[in-house]
Amino acid sequence: MLNYIFFQFFLFYIKMRKKVHQNFIYLLFLFFFIILCNGQNNNSNFTTSFIMDLYDPNDNLNVRYLLEYDVQRGEYVDHYKIHNTLNIKTAIVCSEEDMNLPEDNKNTIVFWNTANYNEIYSSVIYMDAFPLWYNQQKKKGKRFCLRVEAVGWDKNVSEKINCDDPENKQLCPDLIILGTTQFSYRYYKDETLNLNKYFRNYFKKEGRSLESMLNKYAHYDYRIDNNWLAVPIISDLRALRFNKKTFDYCINKGYNLHYPPPFSDFWGSNYKETWTWEKAFEYSEIIYNCTGNPGFRIIGSKSEDTKLFIIICQSLGIPFIVEENDVKKCGFRNNPEYIKKLSIVKKLFENHYVEEWLDKSAIDKWKNSPYPKNIDEQPTFPLIDMTKNFNFMNVNGLIFDVLTTIELPDLKYCYMPGISSFLGGSGIVITKNSKFPDELFEYIEILINGKNPYLQYLNNYITPYEKVYGNLCNNELEKKSKKEYCNSFLDVEGTFPYYYVSNNKTNIIYLKHIVTNEDKQVSITDANSKFFSDVFTCGEKANYEQKTITFIDKYKLELPVKNNNTIILKSMEDIKDQTNPCNIFQESLEKAKPMQFPYNTFSEINAFELKSPISLLLAHLYYKHNETNEGTFESIINECCDIIDDTLLPRCKGYNKIKFKLGECNEQTELRNITYLNCKITDNDGLQRNIECPYISSKNIKGLFLTILSLIAIIIEIFIIIIVIKFKNEKCIMLSGFEFLLFLILSSLILDISVYFWVGSAVKYKCILKIWTMIIGITGLISSYSIKSEIIISIYNNKKLTQSNYKMRTYLLYVFIFIFQLILLTWWTFKHDGVTEKESYIKNVGSYKYNTCSIGNENILTLIFLIDYTLLVISIIMSYRGRNIPSEFNYSKKIFFTSLLTALLLSAYHLAVTNTLEKTLPYFIVLVLILVITIYINLIFIGTKLVMLFNIEDESINSLISLLPSEESKKNG
Repeated sequence: MLNYIFFQFFLFYIKMRKKVHQNFIYLLFLFFFIILCNGQNNNSNFTTSFIMDLYDPNDNLNVRYLLEYDVQRGEYVDHYKIHNTLNIKTAIVCSEEDMNLPEDNKNTIVFWNTANYNEIYSSVIYMDAFPLWYNQQKKKGKRFCLRVEAVGWDKNVSEKINCDDPENKQLCPDLIILGTTQFSYRYYKDETLNLNKYFRNYFKKEGRSLESMLNKYAHYDYRIDNNWLAVPIISDLRALRFNKKTFDYCINKGYNLHYPPPFSDFWGSNYKETWTWEKAFEYSEIIYNCTGNPGFRIIGSKSEDTKLFIIICQSLGIPFIVEENDVKKCGFRNNPEYIKKLSIVKKLFENHYVEEWLDKSAIDKWKNSPYPKNIDEQPTFPLIDMTKNFNFMNVNGLIFDVLTTIELPDLKYCYMPGISSFLGGSGIVITKNSKFPDELFEYIEILINGKNPYLQYLNNYITPYEKVYGNLCNNELEKKSKKEYCNSFLDVEGTFPYYYVSNNKTNIIYLKHIVTNEDKQVSITDANSKFFSDVFTCGEKANYEQKTITFIDKYKLELPVKNNNTIILKSMEDIKDQTNPCNIFQESLEKAKPMQFPYNTFSEINAFELKSPISLLLAHLYYKHNETNEGTFESIINECCDIIDDTLLPRCKGYNKIKFKLGECNEQTELRNITYLNCKITDNDGLQRNIECPYISSKNIKGLFLTILSLIAIIIEIFIIIIVIKFKNEKCIMLSGFEFLLFLILSSLILDISVYFWVGSAVKYKCILKIWTMIIGITGLISSYSIKSEIIISIYNNKKLTQSNYKMRTYLLYVFIFIFQLILLTWWTFKHDGVTEKESYIKNVGSYKYNTCSIGNENILTLIFLIDYTLLVISIIMSYRGRNIPSEFNYSKKIFFTSLLTALLLSAYHLAVTNTLEKTLPYFIVLVLILVITIYINLIFIGTKLVMLFNIEDESINSLISLLPSEESKKNG
């Protein structure tokens, strides 16, 4: 309707204008009209009505809110109602139009937040950002709901992600809030996305990188191996406060105390060198002596003593963590200089200058139990929850504190001693299971956009981003009047130089800051004609009559002079309203470092934090164990370092950077133990504890068996040689061929000897001789029965030839082949490398190198084996040709069967030589096969002859002989 009226008015106005201006005015009105219409259309398309369902821990609907969204403020209109809702585990927010849509028509993002059931505040902040993202995605045709689960600080990292159960979608998160010590745990389980792509895209879109926006040490917490794990959301610092009233009391009693910086100029501009932990602990002792109560307190719910100890180490120049061979270890062990520096900690805790901070029941249980025998039995001590302690509000001296909005009587924030402070925080990760990683990063961009209020709401004072301040610091200047800011600016006692410019000349004067319980004052210490030694008080205006000064701008005061004139004084000390907590926290942030500094985060830092070995160290100093002599400070530190080393050592299972070494071969078990150097093994992790030796040991059962069996075979062969030589003139030996039997037995003997060279570690002479003996033995074996077969067949088929003539020719042929094999073996030997190094892989562990015999020149070796294979084929063919020869002259069946056995033997041996096997069992089988086959071949050709020579009638022997493939054996049976 308004558009219509506006349009009618616009037409009327055009008609009334002079024609000369008609076109211009028309276009001008049309332009503004289009903008108005587009603005109204855009606003009408922006969804502002949402429904939020809140569920209790039993998944029962607690309350449903119908909410309107305030686009300007970036939050729901009645969001304060939500903050007051208790016992909430799950919050689901959808647009009003989407809430009742089927699940197939909308997508619900599951967000695991670290809130507990009674702290819904942070969850509401994430849900406040949802409508902006929802409307952004709606324009792209996508509809989403947001489900925020309060999982707390343990389940966010330990809860198993399960995306296979459609009935429990809450177990499959898209987004998770994790602490800086928790990122790597999920990352190494391959559950979270590498965000490098999104960081690059952000730079392309915004023209500035996310890295450049972060505080300088943030990348140590949020990156591993140059991969961004999360987007920083919350900053976590530690602060130091002091009780001004206690300091005043002790100062008035004559104790040498000064307010910590920046509340006193006693420390000078180099306060980082003068306000140290030595001085802070000295003040704790002074306050103890002054008041009779401990002068130091540690507040926090988790590992606050550890954070304090690490800050002290960093400030004292003591490395808390070092890295050796890619293994992170305790950095303050076995160094007398470090022990000496840490004696300030020993003195503080041993003398009880610090209040009790550990849970008393856990300490009593530890003291009343036998001392732990190993690291696993060492206890962990929870900290006292000071907020539940009735004495919480009464702080005697200094307090190591978290950044909190809780105001404690007479407490002032001051600078952290030394050159370091603690930096932690939380970030948001995208899981690999999420179907919408690109869209979710756009949601994260809304959260971290400094123009939106969400970073400020999530952080009270300091955010992870430079020049983006938390809720209480962001509007600090706007909330203060000039008088208030003047009082804050002057809240530092001492005399400070200021300068002003007059007639193009710079002049310097000194103002003494006078700190009172009311408005702060200054007095001029170098009065001249313009300035009198009057006292000026902070006010809303600079007035000479009323003796008031006021705040003008950062570092600037307006001072009245005579004749109602004023001058602008600028501080030369650049004190920056130092006592303002926001500036104190900013100063702390500039020197804050992560726990693991100077290393990037790693998964074991979370295990270290949970084990709390520093609590145990300090408990030894403060409480002492009943049944043990505590020993020296160094021994307590070494025990602590043992636990630190153990917790920092990653579990080997799933670790992709395992380093290990192999022990020497155990000759009895034939195993080499695996020592894992940079990780620890656990029960049922499926990782190997040892591997087989790369050779058959002579002291192992397999080596002993081969040695004994080969020795028996050699003795048998020698015995047979003696018998054959002794009875060479006997008819049965002469008919079989003395030379044939002798060469056959000698070849078998050489084969038996070759087994010896396969037992024991790889040595060059063994590597060469096992090939020589094996090839000579097999070649001799094949040649022996091949010559025999060929002579018999040739004589039988061509009776005009004399046996002696053909026998000589056959001998010469095989002698030539044998000599050629020796030449090839000699050539191969000169090309042989002896022992070579090879690599093998242990599943899920890594590769290792070991020594084994080289196979030398493969081409020569292949030719050698090819000759033997050729001889075998010829032997088989000849045995087939002699099948029709009368049985009393026929060796064909024996030779055929022997050729098959030899082929098996040669093939097995060939595979053993040319293939590297990780197990020794196949080699053992091949070697046993050699010994058995050689003995069996001898029995085939010589067994019956021995029976005839000695007239053996034993049934068992005859039964054995009858199994041999020979017609002659049947006759003798």
